[in-house]
Amino acid sequence: MSIIEKKEELIQAIKKSVEYVDFVKAKEDLNNFPEQYEYLDEYKKLLLENQLGQFLGDLVNTKSSEQIENIYEEISKYEVINNYLNAEYRLKNVLHSIYQDLGHIVDSRDDKKSYFV
Repeated sequence: MSIIEKKEELIQAIKKSVEYVDFVKAKEDLNNFPEQYEYLDEYKKLLLENQLGQFLGDLVNTKSSEQIENIYEEISKYEVINNYLNAEYRLKNVLHSIYQDLGHIVDSRDDKKSYFV
């Protein structure tokens, strides 16, 4: 069996997982509330901009951080958003774990030679 076929098996296994099924359901539920969906989208956009700024070495914008905190306080009042964020978090943890395990193959130093520090 080729690696591509194994990849497809992995994708199918992920799609059958409880985490993925819960995520899809939570996303469908959230889609029924367009106002909350937009609010969550705004929050995620600000969060990403803030993280990107930090990554690029910009000083943390206090106004932006406060705005993010304020929006989070508001969106956390909505059960449909909380369910979505929890389901997304659980799925991302599974995917991260898989990625981490695959990454160990690349990072393996079995040959004791490393050209990278």
